[in-house]
Amino acid sequence: MNRCKAHVNMEERYSKLTIEYDSIQEKQKICTCINDLIPKHKISPQITVEPIDTERGEYVIEFHDDYDKKAGAFFEELLKLLNIQKCD
Repeated sequence: MNRCKAHVNMEERYSKLTIEYDSIQEKQKICTCINDLIPKHKISPQITVEPIDTERGEYVIEFHDDYDKKAGAFFEELLKLLNIQKCD
């Protein structure tokens, strides 16, 4: 999954990770990884899939009122599983 791009935005208690995908296979891998990590981290982020066309789009994962700062560890593990090495 080298073609995916990730963008992170973190503020006081708000965190957002946007992952761009360029194929149905990348989209499915992102979905699978997110679904595997949610119970492991005991979190419930807001997830939105924003399609650009039939193949490309973005996964947007948001945490509101992240008092315990769980988003950072979740994002790091997700990016590692997806083999995304750089995040804007």
